[in-house]
Amino acid sequence: MKEHFRIPRSRGIETHRHLRSEILSALELILFEDYHNSYRIRADLERAFAAEVQQRYAVAAHSGTVALFLALRACRIGGGDEVITVANSDISTTGAISQCGAVPVLCDVLASDYTMNPELVEKLITKKTRAILPVDMHGHPANVKLLRSIADHYNLKIVEDAALASGARDYELPVGAFADVSIFSFSAFKPLGSSGNGAMLATNDEVIHDRLRLLVGYGHDPVRADVEAGYQNYVEEGYNVPLDGLEAAVLSVKLRHLKDWTRKRQAIVTALENGLADTSARTPSFRSESAPTFRSYMICVDKQHTVYHGLRKAGIEAALSYAPPIYRYTVYAGKFPNAKKLKVTEQLAKELVSLPVTPELTQDDVAYMIEATRDLL
Repeated sequence: MKEHFRIPRSRGIETHRHLRSEILSALELILFEDYHNSYRIRADLERAFAAEVQQRYAVAAHSGTVALFLALRACRIGGGDEVITVANSDISTTGAISQCGAVPVLCDVLASDYTMNPELVEKLITKKTRAILPVDMHGHPANVKLLRSIADHYNLKIVEDAALASGARDYELPVGAFADVSIFSFSAFKPLGSSGNGAMLATNDEVIHDRLRLLVGYGHDPVRADVEAGYQNYVEEGYNVPLDGLEAAVLSVKLRHLKDWTRKRQAIVTALENGLADTSARTPSFRSESAPTFRSYMICVDKQHTVYHGLRKAGIEAALSYAPPIYRYTVYAGKFPNAKKLKVTEQLAKELVSLPVTPELTQDDVAYMIEATRDLL
């Protein structure tokens, strides 16, 4: 039976109701008019999102998991290659690497903002290393500008997992600015969520963009001049994984509100920080250049399960995000020999509790969440 929460992880349905007329108008173009409108709407969304993140190109894909896999393939990551990433993420991150035939190499994270520790990366680079895959955990930008200098020195690609970070900025630029290619997820609990799955890949690299186009669309090349009219030509073994037109229609309406929702999330976090400042909770801290968005607000507590269950009993949909670390999953048993060195990752998994930061929360909602959390602490 589904639990009912006074403060759920997402109130996206309320936003959809508020935008009902705009969303229905966008959907009608696909459902009741020319179906080819779906291609136009998706292309318009790609252009709008590229402008939003200040990149030359954007390619819409079925999901964040698929987008990560395509990004690695577009960067020519394959069998025997190594990709440095983190263990406090979704299994999609390591899974995409493995499914390319490559090997994930795990780096520990910072206790301050839970992102990849750049000071540890260089020690993990070998002759087989081909890429670095930082994750903007919980909407906190990893220091990709610093990682860029390391990647350039060793001729490595950077694939940035910004699945949780739509709307975040770093060094006064949208996240993704220092990566070769970045991915953003649009599933329901993300800062820019649709009604189902969805993702976007963003890049300034024309070669990577062209390969992404091929991989998203079966590997079909529609512009070869030597192919007879009506015939097809495939230049890659690609996939059929574009963003569905209906999801693109919903997102085309919602993208215009992203900046406002980001400000609301940040304001909610400021209230939570102030409300919990004199408690035993340890809250994240960020580099001065970093302007996070927040998929949720993560606090470290001494009695994780007591706080987690207590909050849910109080009607607050707390979560234990990405716990345990991925190297403890059955599928990865024995596959990460350096897991014992990931001290910060291991400790955070035992302490972090996720609080809702959905932008529809009222001041009374936030006050109630602070009071309930304080009582448990």
